[in-house]
Amino acid sequence: MKDLVAKVISEAKLANSSIHGVSHWQTVERNGTYLCQFNSADIQVVQLFALFHDSKREDDHRDLEHGPRAEKYLRTISQLVPLNAVQFEDLCEACRTHTVGKVTENITIGTCWDSDRLDIGRVGIKPHEKFLMNPEAKRIAQEEDFNVLDHFLFEGIISNSSV
Repeated sequence: MKDLVAKVISEAKLANSSIHGVSHWQTVERNGTYLCQFNSADIQVVQLFALFHDSKREDDHRDLEHGPRAEKYLRTISQLVPLNAVQFEDLCEACRTHTVGKVTENITIGTCWDSDRLDIGRVGIKPHEKFLMNPEAKRIAQEEDFNVLDHFLFEGIISNSSV
């Protein structure tokens, strides 16, 4: 997994961005891992979403095609991604639609989106529960309880890759 993480980071144009770079990916991974404690989302998909979802951004502005580009990239390196076919398709859909998706009945995809949306405060936008799907994510937004995330310790694929 370390090789995959290193590859994605080395090929990401904005890996060092303070807005959409690796530090954001790590926060999304942390948020998703936390949310997975409260539902049946697939943690492997959620953690890999954190790695891939913004990996093909071309700038820190309104780049609405970065999700579809991330899906295309995933498909070119599918043999390196340690998921079964169903998991892989969930990951591709979560990446492709994370900027345009509104609601989904797929708990894994919804958890991916929520993990990203809970970090929108980094650009001065307060997360709102109407844009979240998981009850715990909604609670965090309603109560502004982001400290619960800040204090959550976990073993992640991005954070523990020494890159």
